[in-house]
Amino acid sequence: MKQVIAILSAAGLVLPSAVLAQPAPYNDPTPGSASIMSSNYSAAENEIRSADVSPYDPARSINLGVVFAKTGHPDKAAREFRQVLREDDVQIVVANGKTYSSHDVASRALAQLEAGTLGK
Repeated sequence: MKQVIAILSAAGLVLPSAVLAQPAPYNDPTPGSASIMSSNYSAAENEIRSADVSPYDPARSINLGVVFAKTGHPDKAAREFRQVLREDDVQIVVANGKTYSSHDVASRALAQLEAGTLGK
C-alpha cells in the first residue's frame, strides 16, 4: 500500500486533524501546509495546485478540500473528499506519527464538512 506523509493543521478534523500532505519521497511532502496552518488559504491553494502531484492524489485532494472548506466553498470541498473515496485507499501518516486510512480521513472530513464544523 502506498504511504503518504501528512501534517496536522489548525483546521481541526476530529481524527485526524486536517491532512496536509503529498506522497513521499517524490514530492514536497507538505505543499501548502504552512500556509494552511497560518490561515493563508489563497497561498495554500496555489502551492497545492502548483505541486508536481497527480490531481488524483488522495492527500492533494484532502488538502485542497480543507482549503475549499476554509474559504467558504463547501461544494468544492465535498467534491475533493469524495474524490479520495473513489481512489485506492492509502495510509496517511500524520504529524503525530499515527497512520490513518485516506478513506477514513476523507470520510471524517466530509462528515465534519456536512455538520458545518470544518468550514470557517
